[in-house]
Amino acid sequence: MIGMVYVGLLVLGVTYALVTGALGWFSDLGGDDIHVDVSGHFDAGHAHPVSGTTIATFVTGFGGGGVVAEYLLHWPPLGSLLTATGSGLVLAAAAYLVLELIFSQTQAGAEYSVSETVGREAEVVTPIPAGGTGEVAFLAHGQRELAPARTADGAAVPRGRFVVIDRVVGQTVYVRTKE
Repeated sequence: MIGMVYVGLLVLGVTYALVTGALGWFSDLGGDDIHVDVSGHFDAGHAHPVSGTTIATFVTGFGGGGVVAEYLLHWPPLGSLLTATGSGLVLAAAAYLVLELIFSQTQAGAEYSVSETVGREAEVVTPIPAGGTGEVAFLAHGQRELAPARTADGAAVPRGRFVVIDRVVGQTVYVRTKE
């Protein structure tokens, strides 16, 4: 009887992995308007120890370890239960550590402080009309960033001109022409 539970959990875990993988693939085909988050929640580039991914990995490892202990090794129920639990915990911990490593590496340096933009050179990519708002592009941590921009003195600045960021108010940068 317990062997069927192991088989069921193994099948459930593998099915979950296939379905979430397929949904992720289909969401990539759909572009930016489709978001599928059934495989786990990630916040600010860090995996949560208890997420859909680690739970599914535990279930799959538990079922797989139980199947091996029950049907291949012919261990008694307590031995197969301990093996199933151990394999589930080891695989879930490994999944968490791999995800944490991946997300910490991909998020490294992607964020910057607003104060870091002050004094930075930027290029006007959308003309700034007199008294109005345009857009500038600048580099922050090796990435090209865009921000709405106004001039500090209210003057117009054409596209392609280089400016210096004087201050930041909310999301808007205030710039002056580069001398």
